[in-house]
Amino acid sequence: MATLGTDEPAGVMYYNDQPADMILYQGLAFLKLGQKGSANKRFYRLIDFGERHLKDHMKIDYFAVSLPYFLTFEDDLDVRNRAHCLFLMALGRYGLGETEKAGKYLAESMALDPSDFRKPMTKRILEDL
Repeated sequence: MATLGTDEPAGVMYYNDQPADMILYQGLAFLKLGQKGSANKRFYRLIDFGERHLKDHMKIDYFAVSLPYFLTFEDDLDVRNRAHCLFLMALGRYGLGETEKAGKYLAESMALDPSDFRKPMTKRILEDL
């Protein structure tokens, strides 16, 4: 059951998108099932999304109905996006077993956005370093 769901990461802007760590969990479930190719596909998607969108310029679509409450106030959306992309890259590297790289990306993400309430895998990654 843990392998089900979309394997396409989403940006940081809308609260109804599947959380990125769910894609990591899918990959970890595939590893447990011995399906390394399916697992790595998810891990590399997280990394690829993060790398492709790391420098995106973000702006609020004022007609969006699914913005999280914290995005309706003054905020540097580009910084929040960069932190999110680094977090995705950390998740992907963690899934691949590259804990040193995962830790580097996670540290950079947390330096930009220290509120890790939205990052349930943060503690686990830090424990594995």
